Amino acid sequence: MKRKFLIDVDTGVDDAQALMLALSIPDIEVMGITCVSGNVDIDQVCRNTLKVLSVCNRLDIPVYRGSSKSLVGKVLQAAHYHGSDGLGDSGLAKDMDLGLLQRECAAVAIVNLVNKYPGEITLVALAPLTNVALSLRLDPGFGNKLKEVFIMGGNTEAKGRVSPCAEFNFLSDPESASVTLQELRNIVVFPYELSFSCGMSWNWFDEWISQNTPKAQFNQAISHAIVHKQRVEKKSPFYRSCDLTAMALAVDKSLAIDTESVYATVELSGTLTRGQMVVDWNGCLRKPPNVTLVKKVNVDKARQMYNQMIK
Repeated sequence: MKRKFLIDVDTGVDDAQALMLALSIPDIEVMGITCVSGNVDIDQVCRNTLKVLSVCNRLDIPVYRGSSKSLVGKVLQAAHYHGSDGLGDSGLAKDMDLGLLQRECAAVAIVNLVNKYPGEITLVALAPLTNVALSLRLDPGFGNKLKEVFIMGGNTEAKGRVSPCAEFNFLSDPESASVTLQELRNIVVFPYELSFSCGMSWNWFDEWISQNTPKAQFNQAISHAIVHKQRVEKKSPFYRSCDLTAMALAVDKSLAIDTESVYATVELSGTLTRGQMVVDWNGCLRKPPNVTLVKKVNVDKARQMYNQMIK
């Protein structure tokens, strides 16, 4: 029997790669993809998601439009990194018809799918957690019916991405991140800093990106701008894709070769630390662990999946 995945995205370049990976695994059935504002606005996220499905010949998978703002109404986007269209300014998704979206909104779809298949669905959350928090408010018990949850987001060393101390997904909607960590169960967190130890050497990347298949050509087109930022502007010694690695972990948990169960929460009020994931390493809060943090990943094993996803 195939494993059932429900994937929540704000489709930029790394989300697109993560979706391509999930769709390439024979024993995974993607039950639905829910979209939320994040890297770009919600309509563009939906177009980008549909484009990935089109490239992978999987437009049969239902896509749901989700929240266009955080719970408190603020909007944080990353077009400066992912491009104004979220796909490296490739323009490849401009022809996608939003009429292909399901009528049901994302939060309702999440609740309905999880209630239809209790204990069977793995939720992979690669975006701001607004849709997930709204689902918890629609059905507070739905979290108990998930098989497991994988979250790409948060940070463990207070090293910020778009603020001094916070990672993008959690800073985009701190309240939703807080609700999610406190009210869901069986959570595995892939924190932002981990991506810096999960990169691909440029020699390996050059071979990977240059393969002559439609999927590889799409990957090359959407990655061009980010590759320039990482390789030329920041002079990174390797290419990294947060959501792609997080998806690899969700596909194969054995990739996690070092983990730790801890209590984690989210700072909501700090002037400089709002959105930071606060990890109670020493048990000062006297609360039981609520997340499993991934601390090290088998990168060589993950690369085998990356090669397969663009065949």
